[in-house]
Amino acid sequence: MITRTRPLTRQLDLNLLELFDVVWRTRNLTAAGEQLGLSQPAISHGLAKLRRAYGDALFVRMQRGVEPTPFAGQIAPTVAEALRVVRGTLAKPSFEAASTRRHFRIAMSDIGERFFMPRLWLRLARSAPGVTCECLSPGHDELQHGLASGEIDLAVGFVPGLGAQVLHQALFREQFVYLARQGHPLLARGSDRGELLRTPHVLASPPGTSHLTAVERVLMRRDVRAPVALRVRSFLCIGPIVAETDLVSPVPSNLAELISDHLALRLIPPPIKLPSFDLKMYWHRRFDDDPALGWLRALMLEMFGAPG
Repeated sequence: MITRTRPLTRQLDLNLLELFDVVWRTRNLTAAGEQLGLSQPAISHGLAKLRRAYGDALFVRMQRGVEPTPFAGQIAPTVAEALRVVRGTLAKPSFEAASTRRHFRIAMSDIGERFFMPRLWLRLARSAPGVTCECLSPGHDELQHGLASGEIDLAVGFVPGLGAQVLHQALFREQFVYLARQGHPLLARGSDRGELLRTPHVLASPPGTSHLTAVERVLMRRDVRAPVALRVRSFLCIGPIVAETDLVSPVPSNLAELISDHLALRLIPPPIKLPSFDLKMYWHRRFDDDPALGWLRALMLEMFGAPG
């Protein structure tokens, strides 16, 4: 047998609890009415409803104001705490970077780790010492589920097709450039740029990278047919390979600029138009108002966002 109870709102509403609390604190019906913006008849009507709900007089008129009954004295602390808790639900949570502890799980590629994390971590160490980070490299479906569940806070990269519930914001537009070693014969003899496409290539093909597939599709076109001598899974090994061989490779420009100097590499504009792409931040709509995540997104935009 199911026992049915009357909904709480039919027995007592929040306005009556607030009336009780103000009368308890002021011990004066006129002062309570002024504080709540209620007339004396409204105050009296509200107290009558309270008395019926609790089966107690609650407040008794005295020569000066009113005094609570023993029962009112018993429930007053509970009523005050209940009101405090309810008011607390209306206050927006905040994130104080300098003092709050938070662990962020961020999905990004190996290039992302190399490009973003050194600068980002230096900034976090100065302004948010309680923040820790973990970088992940999930597959597409795992990323989609992780963002929805909150197991992954943020994704950074080029990841289309995550669904309408995943929000995104562009940081900058990325383009591809070629890398070759400084002493490459192609550079020494001043060959034309078209010869670059006929030079053996090393290509990075990390799994799940659709923009790289688009680049390779251009290189494999019938009118291009760039020779691919070596394929690797990570962009991070492209620099050392190119620096020690006569292979050339198209890589994202930000990575190329990071590694070119200390590996003695030359950046060369591509002789044909290669696809560019917007590098973005992605997060789930469920966590759009999370103040900590909002702070992290704002920090990423400040540090890495394109001007304007």
